[in-house]
Amino acid sequence: MIIDAHAHVCHGWEELGIPGGAEEALRLMDRHGIDIACISNSRALRHDYVAGNELVADALRRWPDRFRGYAAINPLRPEDALNELRRRLDEPGFIGMKLHVSHHQIPYTDPRHLMLIERAAQWQIPILLHTFDGAASLDQVATEVPDALLIAGHMGGYHWDRSLDVAARHPNIYLEVCCSCIEAGRLEAAVATVGANRVLFGTDLPFLDPSPWLAIVQEEAALTPAQREAVLCRNMARLARLEVV
Repeated sequence: MIIDAHAHVCHGWEELGIPGGAEEALRLMDRHGIDIACISNSRALRHDYVAGNELVADALRRWPDRFRGYAAINPLRPEDALNELRRRLDEPGFIGMKLHVSHHQIPYTDPRHLMLIERAAQWQIPILLHTFDGAASLDQVATEVPDALLIAGHMGGYHWDRSLDVAARHPNIYLEVCCSCIEAGRLEAAVATVGANRVLFGTDLPFLDPSPWLAIVQEEAALTPAQREAVLCRNMARLARLEVV
């Protein structure tokens, strides 16, 4: 089984000519053998997060065996955001929360973000956070909320090597590998630093094609079969509370 920890459904990135509906996600998943995708709605982060979460909810209702959902949350309205998060988590298929510091322009250490992260920690749901800063933004958060299940989306981006140092200090940080910048040895370094049980396979589909990271995890990286299985499936299954045979 393959579980994608970082995927999307949305109206699409029309300005880039990329379709983004659930059907497109399924097409890519079927083509590449991805069984389940954990999805959020990117446009929700930039415009209407409630409407965006409803698109995710629709996909969860229509294809309950193929999708799990992150509720995308706007921390600029923290009380409304908390109500939206709780409402979505009471719906079938939602398993976590998505935050994106680049869109809302307040750090994850801002009290508005921390309130949401603390509540998610109480509920023990995974939090997918966009990190393109070497995960420096998660260093203090992981200390202040040690019970939070923090997924460093894109593994710190171009400064991925710095994310290894941050994650090594905090056992509640998981490294999700997908990124538009690909360097040899990136995945092996993550596994060597934090262990295979804290590294997650993700694709960022449909914005990025799944092929590169599937090839890296399945064929190119110097991993054992057990490590590959952990990265591709078992780690995210544990976070999302999915049963895997």
